[in-house]
Amino acid sequence: MMMSWYRIYALILRHSYPLRRDFDLLNEMLYWPIIDTITWGFTSVWMTQNQNDTRAVVFGILFALVLWNIIWRSQSEVSRNLMDEVWNANLVNLFSTPIKISEWVISVLIQSVVKMCITSGAVIGTIFLLYTLNMFTLGWWVLPFFLNAMISGWSIGFVSAGIVMRFGPKVQSIIWSLPGIFFPLCAVYFPLAQLPEQVQRVSALLPPTYIFETMRSLVYTGTTPKYFMFICAVLNICYIFLAIWFFVRSFAYSKKRNLARFN
Repeated sequence: MMMSWYRIYALILRHSYPLRRDFDLLNEMLYWPIIDTITWGFTSVWMTQNQNDTRAVVFGILFALVLWNIIWRSQSEVSRNLMDEVWNANLVNLFSTPIKISEWVISVLIQSVVKMCITSGAVIGTIFLLYTLNMFTLGWWVLPFFLNAMISGWSIGFVSAGIVMRFGPKVQSIIWSLPGIFFPLCAVYFPLAQLPEQVQRVSALLPPTYIFETMRSLVYTGTTPKYFMFICAVLNICYIFLAIWFFVRSFAYSKKRNLARFN
C-alpha cells in the first residue's frame, strides 16, 4: 500500500487544532523556552562580568535558589491544594459540608508553613553538605527573607487559584505558568540592573525583587539597601490581602455558577 500525503496532512492537521485552545501546548512550545532563555541569558552575561569572587557568586545563586524554591512551593501549596480537590472530583463534596472558605484558606497556609520548613531545611542541609556553604551565616536576615518569600508565594498562589475558580479547569495551567512570569522579572539569579530600564520599573512593584536584591547586597558587600525589606513587607501585606480577596470573590462567583462544573 502506497504512502498517502493526504493522510499525513490529516494527522498533522488533527494535532494542530488543539494549539488554538490548549494553553498547555503553547506553554511547552513557546512560554517556557522564552522564560528560560531570558533568565539564563541575563544570568550568563552577569556571571561573565563578575568572575572575581566565584565563591560569593555561587553562594548568592544557591541562596537565591533556596528563596525561589520557597516562593514556588508556597504558591504551589495553595493552588495545588485546590486542584487536588478538583482532580479528585471532591470540590462539591468538600464545600457541601459546614467548612467555610476562610477555614480552608487558614488550613492551607498552616500546611504551607510546615511543608516549607521541612523543604527549606532539606535544601539548606544539602547545600551545606555538598558545597560547605552555610546559609545561616547571614544571621537574622534569613528570617525576613524566608517569611517574605513565603508570603509572596501565597499571593501568587491565591491569584492563580482564583483565576481557576473563575474560569474553570480549562485554565489550570496558569498554576504553573504564572510563577514563571515573575522568575526573570524579580531578578532571581542576577542583579536588577541587568534588566532593561523599562522592565526594572515593573520589577520595582514586585516584593521578591527586594528580597533577592537585599540578599545579593548582603552576600557581596556585607551591607543592605536602606528600606528595601520595609518596601517588600508593605507590598507583600497589600498583595496578600488583595490576592485572598480576589480568591474569595472568585469562589463566590463560581459557587453561584454551580461548583459541579469542576467535577
